[in-house]
Amino acid sequence: MLPLNDRRLFQPTPLADALAALADQHGGRGRAAPDAREFAGRPHSYELLNQYAAGQQWRALALAAEATIQATPIQSASDEAAVLRLWTYRALALVRLAHAAAAARELQAVEAATRGTSVYARFRARAPTVVWPFELRVLRAQLPGLAHGDWRRTCERVCALLRACERRAGDANAQRRFRLQMLLAGAVLRLRDAALAAALLARLDAADDPRVLSACARLHLQLGSLPHAELLFRRVEARVPADDKLLLMNRAMYAVAAGKWAVARDLFARVASDPLGEPHVAAANNAAVCELFLGSPQRMLAQLQLLMADSPTAAGSAAELVFNYCTALDLLHDGPALLAEKSRKIADVATWAGDGFDTSAFKMQ
Repeated sequence: MLPLNDRRLFQPTPLADALAALADQHGGRGRAAPDAREFAGRPHSYELLNQYAAGQQWRALALAAEATIQATPIQSASDEAAVLRLWTYRALALVRLAHAAAAARELQAVEAATRGTSVYARFRARAPTVVWPFELRVLRAQLPGLAHGDWRRTCERVCALLRACERRAGDANAQRRFRLQMLLAGAVLRLRDAALAAALLARLDAADDPRVLSACARLHLQLGSLPHAELLFRRVEARVPADDKLLLMNRAMYAVAAGKWAVARDLFARVASDPLGEPHVAAANNAAVCELFLGSPQRMLAQLQLLMADSPTAAGSAAELVFNYCTALDLLHDGPALLAEKSRKIADVATWAGDGFDTSAFKMQ
């Protein structure tokens, strides 16, 4: 059985980046690929690993985590726990680089290797992953869906983690339950099994947190169940102030589902224009999209241009916003003018976006 720091547990680290390549083709300048030799053979501090994650330098994080895992000696249970924590950074980097299948293969190998650890023997757990850090277990739960489209398996794993959290009290577990409930809500939307989706939604309907109830209600909207969504939204309204942004976003989402685009636009704009709060990029983006459905791609484009200029790191490099921006360009331009506009946007996004950006947002095909 391989130790947790064995080099044979690793898949090749992807060093190519689609955005960098596209930027080079269109006159921009993307991030250069890191040199693997600069990372190999030595450990890297948690501070540096966190800096790579904060800067969305996922290729550097993948290389640094791999080198640190291999350079960390394992002589005790605490060493095993430290290496498992490092595997969280490695798996996260691969997922963000859109290499979820590689992350799944690595964690499958790590799961087998965990059976030979002293920490596993001490806990006498039913499964090796029980001794993994919570963050690593969450990543493992998401991988079937992300890597293979198996969202049923992802739902099963998230539900198993939820049951484990529900058996424990405390604020930390309450936060974990909330996060897992939100993950489950997102996975349910990907399911193609209507009966299973309904059963899982029924579990989320019983939550008390207004954020979970809102997410569940919005799922019902996307599934076409407006009456059920309205009931959940009313439960949220009974729990939050009348001017709460969550409540206003819920009303706007309901207006979208009902086809009331002007009402939705005004509600989204109200959330986005709060002078006392942080910029609400999602609300501003949604308000711009409403302009498109109201027949004005010009206003949509103008609003998105302003949003990206005001918040280049948060909005200027968000794939959903870039997709909407390029949709407006497709409606307003063609031929060489369209290519020139998109080339400028590619160069602009390459300045701010991190590794692993989804270049399909530019709609170049």
